[in-house]
Amino acid sequence: MKLRKLDQAFYDENSHLIQALDNEDGKWTPGKTRGHGIVVININQLTFAIPLRTSIKHNAAYITQKSNQKGIKGKGLDYSKALLIINPKYISDEIFLIPPEQHKNIQGKEFFIKKKFEKYVEKYIKAVKKRDKHVLNSLEYRFTTLQNYHNQLGI
Repeated sequence: MKLRKLDQAFYDENSHLIQALDNEDGKWTPGKTRGHGIVVININQLTFAIPLRTSIKHNAAYITQKSNQKGIKGKGLDYSKALLIINPKYISDEIFLIPPEQHKNIQGKEFFIKKKFEKYVEKYIKAVKKRDKHVLNSLEYRFTTLQNYHNQLGI
């Protein structure tokens, strides 16, 4: 599983995204579009970039390093901030480096990470179709980026 960065073209062409990393009211936070580390996952003919984040507070994630801080699960891949990649140019060839112990926790886990993300997406689709406020207002889904991709998800 390769760790990459989002290319600047992604930021330039996707200012409309809601709840995307470092995007507030259609404007990217200056100096923060530094290139998040991502893992690329393909499901149902769609390509998603799952970002690495440092302070994950919910269970919609694959944790690579646990935290001792109260209310913080740890560092890892945050499924709730997944971004649909409609153009391969959005994925930079530049390798994103993380500490070796975190990298080790991702390597060889591709199948598990992909299956967990697929379940996350499927649960979201069902919740939207059923208008299940309990799920949609949960910590895992309240601020999900999947709300940007209803057409592509068939919702």
